[in-house]
Amino acid sequence: MISSYKQISSKYLKGNLKRTILTLIGIILSVALISTIGLFMKGSQISQMESIKKINGHSFHVGISNYDEALLNKIKYNPQIVSFGLMSQGGIVPVGEASVQMNFADHGAMEFLTYSLDDGKLPTNDREAVVDSWVLPSIKKGLQIGDSFELDGKTYQLVGVLDNRAFTQKSKVGRLLTYKREFAMGEGRILLEINQKANVKEVLEEIKTLTAEENIDINDQLIKVMNPESNQSILATLVIVISIVVIATVVVIYNAFQISVVERMKQFGLLRSIGATRKQIRQIVMREAVVLAVIAIPVGLVCSLLAVAALQFIFSIILEDGAGISFFHIDWQILFISSIITLTAVLASSYYPAFFAGRISPLLAISSRLSIKKEAIKKQKNNALRKPLSFPLSLALKNVKRNKNRYTITILSIIISSVLFITFSSLMDIAFASKYMKDLSTQSDLTVYLKQDRDDSLVERQQILELLKSLENVSEVKEQDSSFEIDLKDTTQSLVTVANIEQTVGTKHAITIVNHMDENKVKRDSELVIKVLVYSFITVISLIGSLNILNTITISIIIRRKELAALKSIGMSQRDLKKMIIYEALIYGLSGSLQGIFFGCILSYIIYLAISDVVKIEWPIPYEACFITFVSALLISFLSVLIPLRKIQKDNLIDVIREQ
Repeated sequence: MISSYKQISSKYLKGNLKRTILTLIGIILSVALISTIGLFMKGSQISQMESIKKINGHSFHVGISNYDEALLNKIKYNPQIVSFGLMSQGGIVPVGEASVQMNFADHGAMEFLTYSLDDGKLPTNDREAVVDSWVLPSIKKGLQIGDSFELDGKTYQLVGVLDNRAFTQKSKVGRLLTYKREFAMGEGRILLEINQKANVKEVLEEIKTLTAEENIDINDQLIKVMNPESNQSILATLVIVISIVVIATVVVIYNAFQISVVERMKQFGLLRSIGATRKQIRQIVMREAVVLAVIAIPVGLVCSLLAVAALQFIFSIILEDGAGISFFHIDWQILFISSIITLTAVLASSYYPAFFAGRISPLLAISSRLSIKKEAIKKQKNNALRKPLSFPLSLALKNVKRNKNRYTITILSIIISSVLFITFSSLMDIAFASKYMKDLSTQSDLTVYLKQDRDDSLVERQQILELLKSLENVSEVKEQDSSFEIDLKDTTQSLVTVANIEQTVGTKHAITIVNHMDENKVKRDSELVIKVLVYSFITVISLIGSLNILNTITISIIIRRKELAALKSIGMSQRDLKKMIIYEALIYGLSGSLQGIFFGCILSYIIYLAISDVVKIEWPIPYEACFITFVSALLISFLSVLIPLRKIQKDNLIDVIREQ
């Protein structure tokens, strides 16, 4: 027994479970999409920052040289600076055919240099050291982590190995890093990290006022990624994308509630006739919206977190050090904002249907005259559609034309999904063509440089080429102006191959060998992270968009059960009915995809113009994305009517027509 009109909302939701579930799915997909975009953006920011740190080999934001005590104190006591340290370079010590550059750092600076470490740990006292792995044989044969060695009159214990860098190998000057506690004032430089919550631009401007600009070394690449809000182009792109998603949310939810209200006009008319006020009718509809939102929003947020967690799991599988990439980052602020946006969209999109329900006239609603609309009759001049063969197509076109509101709402879902897919696919193409991705392109496994001051004859170069090709682990050798690019069969045996080249070629010719394996690994991992991020995001967008289209078309078919039953009752065969519904779905897919392709290309070009000052490339027309969108929209539209058709086939005509 109902004791309050407010209970009508829950009674209706329980009584129409299928409709309630479809509406819930629409809201869940919407909040999942909004929060997933936010979490993906945050996760990609974190992974990109990690990638830059690994490529550079350090994580500090600013380096300051030629400092004095006043400047050091201002850095030390600045609340906007999270941490700082001191680092300096010493002399160059010859070791065999190579040399070693001495480097000193305190505990604060050591924290910024962990990304240069390939194995072991960083020094914690002045008796410990880490060295470039390629220079170890020159210091002491068979030197390994844990062993002691003597350099420049001092004994060190090797506690770690630094990753190989091309510039150190080419110059034959390796790096040695050890701990130093006390620094003379002005010695070396200050390394510092700015608080991510601080206004980075203001902090940098403040630092520039403390010393000459030539004394400041800013890690621009890392700061740009850390502080994307400062880039108006990225901010504009984000606002456009979120706006599209919010519009999609409003359309889906508005569609569900408008259909619900139209279906229940007679019920609302009866309630009005027994004394329910307009306000009470509006509150019934709004209460339904709130109940659905309260249920759907947490589920959508959980789905979003599961999607990001699945991505983290993928990273841990495909990358050797995938566990070190912390892409899974729960940002409560993003989840809260996503919830508020979705709740606002639900309430806003249900307000008009609620307002419409409150204005229903009791007499007109009870007599069902509200569902009868007088329309202008237009004579059809297209004789082709009058043929018996095209009767289902003719009827499908008439159904589409006579209910423009339903047609608009249905194709809006397809248009928005198409626009999102094309836009992000275009952004992916732009990102992959950008300078950042080109910088991640790997070199050959090894490079053998000839001495610049030697005039090598063609015969000698040919001899070197033949010797390199004869090595067991060498897959391919490419001859350059003053070097040979070598690809290996087994990259794990790169150190053995370097030793073989030294023995076979190095003893006869003056050469320098550069091992690119460590740098290539970092670049490959960084490139793979970006590609997985982008393709995963496109997959999530496509999946949510497809479910959105599926949900919208399914609802539009289910609400017409009485109309379709009436057509069957006057002699329309099940085959013709099936054809008519499939034609309608294909019309939705065709119209929605073509309009989505048009608006998607325009939006992707607008975004390209917004970021053209950051990415200097030509706009690539997304032909592939447009083709995929067109085919997918038709396929999803076709599949979305199959399940409702099965249910309609099983319907009892008399029972459906007599339904209130």
